[in-house]
Amino acid sequence: MGNRRISAPSSGKAIDRRLLLKFGGASLLAVSAPSVLRAQAKEVVFASWGGSWEAAMREAWFKPFTAKTGIEVRTVQGNTYGRVQAMVESGRTDWDVVEVLPDFQWIGPKRGLLEPIDFNVVDKSQIMPGADMITEYSVPQVLFSRLVAYNKKLGAGPQSFADVFDTKKFPGKRAFYTKANGAYLEAALLADGVDPAKLYPLDIPRALKKLSTIRDDIQFYETNAQAEQMMTDGQAAIALTPDGRALNARSHGAPIDIQFGLSFLTWSAMVVPKGTTRKAEAMQLIAFCLTREAQAEIAKVYTYGPVVPKAFELLPPERANILSGGPQMQGKAVIMGEKWWGENLSGVTEQVNAWKLS
Repeated sequence: MGNRRISAPSSGKAIDRRLLLKFGGASLLAVSAPSVLRAQAKEVVFASWGGSWEAAMREAWFKPFTAKTGIEVRTVQGNTYGRVQAMVESGRTDWDVVEVLPDFQWIGPKRGLLEPIDFNVVDKSQIMPGADMITEYSVPQVLFSRLVAYNKKLGAGPQSFADVFDTKKFPGKRAFYTKANGAYLEAALLADGVDPAKLYPLDIPRALKKLSTIRDDIQFYETNAQAEQMMTDGQAAIALTPDGRALNARSHGAPIDIQFGLSFLTWSAMVVPKGTTRKAEAMQLIAFCLTREAQAEIAKVYTYGPVVPKAFELLPPERANILSGGPQMQGKAVIMGEKWWGENLSGVTEQVNAWKLS
């Protein structure tokens, strides 16, 4: 048939059919390459607290997620609530997943800043039970806790929160986080005989009355680093401190032991800012991070505990036994009432500050 020539409808120019068959696909790809590449180069922007924690997530979560899905994960820092609100209100949402403290689970939706979680993609059935850990707009990410650490000179150390408040049996200073939601109000109420199941709403006057019994032996710390130093150099005999700080101090030779059974569990959460154009990819990443395997991997490289209980089955016992939510805490740890705190922090802070000055 020879070289049949056909006309291109849009330009009227003749095109050689054989050349079209040979080069047409490549030519069309070249013309449309930018849009095609954009479509193929999928990514999720994850706003984090940065540092060693971000590095741990990259190894345990983000690299395996990309290998499985082809979706790249780009991280940014400075995940403040104000920045989330600013981008949503400006109509330019650049972040897709943000790790936050639990209070934002209620602050975000109230301000209209979050997308609902797609639970057709994200499996919430494997997440540990606990009031308020899962909301329409958030899922827990990992566990951490505030627990009792004590100087080894106290022997076996406190076995109950009542012991923490017994300065005759266990003499020495107590180190508490200065903020009202640092768990010392909860500890005071438990020491005073309140049933853990009936802890919230907190009876603030009763808690402050109990704290007054050891007022002269309380040292309030401003930062977690200060708490670690207080325990390391012996300024405090007992501290209510983040588990990671206590573990770090002990691993660096501090003369302390840890009472994992006297713990207050809390968590970080993952949310999706309203207006993201990559909602589907964001849900895929969140779903991946909540798999049994991914939760186990993050627990191997960082001292936060899995929010999926079955992940503990994939961890060596010696590792599981130092993590928040691990076997050593089962039936003993108290889950912080983060929703209650989100609604009451300001008022309680005023009461606590007045007590400190009284």
